[in-house]
Amino acid sequence: MPEVPETAAAVELTPAEVERLPPPLLEKIGGTGNPPGTQQHLQRFQQWQRWLLVGADSRRDAAVMRKTLTIIKRMLAQRRREFTERNIEALLELFLQDEERADVDRELELDNAELRAQYVREVPAYTAADIHELMHGTRLRNPSEPASRWRREKKVFAVRAGRNQLFPRFQFADGRPRPVIREIMKRLPDGMTPWQTAFWFWSGNGWLGGRSPADALDDRDRVLEAASRLGDPAVG
Repeated sequence: MPEVPETAAAVELTPAEVERLPPPLLEKIGGTGNPPGTQQHLQRFQQWQRWLLVGADSRRDAAVMRKTLTIIKRMLAQRRREFTERNIEALLELFLQDEERADVDRELELDNAELRAQYVREVPAYTAADIHELMHGTRLRNPSEPASRWRREKKVFAVRAGRNQLFPRFQFADGRPRPVIREIMKRLPDGMTPWQTAFWFWSGNGWLGGRSPADALDDRDRVLEAASRLGDPAVG
């Protein structure tokens, strides 16, 4: 059995080194069908800041490595999004506890955390335990139910603030989820985070004459139309 090398043969190339590769190879790397040297082809290289030349022992190994790199790239993007989300959550706790703001350079994260803190202060919400007690009159063995199940079934949404999941009260009537919430959730674009969903319900909406969706839940047809329109591509 041949010896397996401890590390893969890989060399990092600069964009300038890549540009000096033979034109047929450059065109293949560009993957756009645009000849090397054209504006469209140069934009392809400007998109990537680092290039890695990786050796493979066989065509099969090359295919596996290519798929692996694609998966790793997606995982890296996901971890970066999670890291940003954790930073915002940490800042939110500071705002809620009236502690001194952290000295950070990420103004977007600061603005987002401040907006979340304002939301928590202004929008009445239940915890899962509150909902459990409303349903049963007392706290039984599993106080996270039925709220957690309703959230999994997308009958309601919740946002995290510190250690708590908060369920905005406008989603409920007589202690149970309003059916229109589930219909709205089906129409909102896939991939919306709970906080994006919360801000959409909270913000004035042009399709509702400036009212927020949370205030227009009784106007079922119009609020469902507003949810459907959110996924429309922007024009202009």
